[in-house]
Amino acid sequence: MKIPWWQWLPFHRWRVIGAVESADEIPAHLPKSAAVVVASGGPPKWISFDCPCGAGHRVLLNTDQGRRPAWSVTQPPKGGLSIAPSVDFHDGHRRCHYFVRDGRIIWAKDTVR
Repeated sequence: MKIPWWQWLPFHRWRVIGAVESADEIPAHLPKSAAVVVASGGPPKWISFDCPCGAGHRVLLNTDQGRRPAWSVTQPPKGGLSIAPSVDFHDGHRRCHYFVRDGRIIWAKDTVR
């Protein structure tokens, strides 16, 4: 996936910048506040982005409603990305728990960054 130069400009709202056919095709480097969906000719099955905490870990969420747990993703034409329910990443040392609403990150109170 080739990312256009203008997607690298600083944005304040989270947004989907493109789609790939498999998770192996997700670029190693993504612009800040950017996500990529994985869809192979049908509805998106995954959404991937770098965690907004800045520690460098990648988040991959299932969006296929036939499998659980599943997240729903919306992005109106002139609005920011929304993901429901919240994203809760925990690796034993760090917990990143947040909501993505209208292109903005809202950190949950139980987050340890």
